[in-house]
Amino acid sequence: MSKITNVRLPNAATQGYSAEQFNQLVRSLEQVIFQLNNTYTPVTSDDKAAALSWLVGGGGAAGGGFAGGIRGFQNSSGIMLPNAMLLSNADQSNASITGENLVTFSSTPVANGITYTNNSRIKVPCAGQYLVTFTLQVANHDSAAAEFEVWAKDTGVNLALSNRRFDIPARKSGSIWSHIVPAVTGIFTINDPTNQYLEIAWWSDNLDVYLEHYAAGVSPTRPAIPSVILTINFVSAL
Repeated sequence: MSKITNVRLPNAATQGYSAEQFNQLVRSLEQVIFQLNNTYTPVTSDDKAAALSWLVGGGGAAGGGFAGGIRGFQNSSGIMLPNAMLLSNADQSNASITGENLVTFSSTPVANGITYTNNSRIKVPCAGQYLVTFTLQVANHDSAAAEFEVWAKDTGVNLALSNRRFDIPARKSGSIWSHIVPAVTGIFTINDPTNQYLEIAWWSDNLDVYLEHYAAGVSPTRPAIPSVILTINFVSAL
């Protein structure tokens, strides 16, 4: 507790010495000392305990605390929220001009709680809203221009109003392709992290369109180009 519940102290004797009143005063002081020794905590300690409970203890979203299994601190670095960067270092071909292709991943150089399964399904550890940003290295090998579309899927179902269309110019020559780099950002809501997952799908009207990666370059030395870069970050509890 933060306050001492004091007892009623005896009134002073109106005249002379009263052993009874003195004994009452001693008993009252004993009760105060007992509370100090057993139940009292200063206000600053109570405030600290309350703040810690709000951050790490069972307050939940309704009680003003953090929900979804993301409570706590990483020493002095702040709260660790689910996040990841997913890459693909492989070429991804267009399987059909009448069917969709799923973007696949091959590595997660940065990850905290977020993973992928079946090469394409992005899984998160807790319910909430996630900021998703991705870029695709799209190449057209054909001598004719091509259409390219990319959209999001929620647990195998197309996410409404998530599609984006791009037009890819024809190749520059027989060995120099044309390229575009679509960049898309959106908020993805997860209500059921056990079963729900995110996928990115794409389509082109030309079989010579690829998501293409490139090896590291020389003169000057420069890093490899992944075919896909996707980042996902927890931004809000539900």
